[in-house]
Amino acid sequence: MARARGGSPTTTPKPRSDAYVGLLAIALLAQIIGATFFFLDWMAYPTTKPGDPPKPGVAPAAAPTQGPPKDGAAKDAPPPPKDAAPKDKDKKMP
Repeated sequence: MARARGGSPTTTPKPRSDAYVGLLAIALLAQIIGATFFFLDWMAYPTTKPGDPPKPGVAPAAAPTQGPPKDGAAKDAPPPPKDAAPKDKDKKMP
């Protein structure tokens, strides 16, 4: 149907923002903050190329120590006397 001449066009009201628009704004803000932290973390890495990794294989054995301990080193303590027994051994439990 054609519109009448001289009549005012019907206007529809502009839709209002609701809670979902607020959630979209919060999500966008979180994405921006996350990307910023990711960039800052990425910039903390060194820019030089790392060295070559060690080649796989058996590690060399440690050199064995031979002979008595060197100067000032503690020597083995003598064993305790055989007659040393706990004093509470003879007591009976109530």
